[in-house]
Amino acid sequence: MGSIFCVGQSAYDITIPLTEPIVENQKYRILEKHESGGGPAFNASYLCGLWGADVFLLSRLGKDEYGQKLRKIAENVNVGLDYLIPDDEIATPHSYIFANSSNGSRTLFNFPGEMKDLEYVYPKRDVSVILSDGHEPEVSIGAIRAYPQAVSVVDAGTCRETTLKVAKEVDYLVCSEDFARQYTGKSLDINHWELCLDIFKEVEAINGKYAVITMGENGLLYKQNEEVCHLPAYKVKAVDTNGAGDIFHGAFAYGLYRNMPLIDILKLSSMTSAISVQKSGSQSSIPSLDTVKETLKSKGETFIV
Repeated sequence: MGSIFCVGQSAYDITIPLTEPIVENQKYRILEKHESGGGPAFNASYLCGLWGADVFLLSRLGKDEYGQKLRKIAENVNVGLDYLIPDDEIATPHSYIFANSSNGSRTLFNFPGEMKDLEYVYPKRDVSVILSDGHEPEVSIGAIRAYPQAVSVVDAGTCRETTLKVAKEVDYLVCSEDFARQYTGKSLDINHWELCLDIFKEVEAINGKYAVITMGENGLLYKQNEEVCHLPAYKVKAVDTNGAGDIFHGAFAYGLYRNMPLIDILKLSSMTSAISVQKSGSQSSIPSLDTVKETLKSKGETFIV
């Protein structure tokens, strides 16, 4: 079956739940906090490991305290760390996240660490899926070319130059509505279908293959049999949306790994993300594969993962 390579950023997250929006010049009394691994590539690899896939993380982890904590978290679910990007001098990226529990919104302060240029040596391995978050464009594109038999996907959250560079090379461009708006200059509105079609067409042209545009509580857009379709979101009460996109993409990569049809991958990813936003934290909010399957079954979905 081959392996999944998750390429990109790892970070250590410190999430602070709040019951109201942050306002300047105010003092907040914090009674609790949640610490966990974070970063798009790290969260996605954790989900794949938790679900039993053969997965490896291609990311930069420093030798500091945060880096050691991330290593332990990854090892707990058998995420392979054999092929980390060799940058031991980096201060491991970390984030402070303020999560508004009344509506699930978040405010994130990320310290990315200073990355140095380096040469990455690709291992001789059977790789079936490559998931990139765009943070390591050279390593990502190199992996796509080193493993031509692998199916590749990019987690395009925002339209940065590095993400766009990777997006042009992948088989599946799975982007947020923020990315679509930043790239096209147009805002998606599910009630204006012709506008949605125009935006989808522009996004799809980036890689000329498969595109998916996620829209949070408004569902997502995808193409099936040459027709652009809308998949509604599963309705839930969001408590913390932090990591929801990472979790969606991790489930998407897992679905590709299992050779599932696209529509089933999208339902799997959407439900996994919907379940996750009902709890605080990143890894702690990732549901088991059995939980996702049972919840989908309760919704009348009959496919087998």
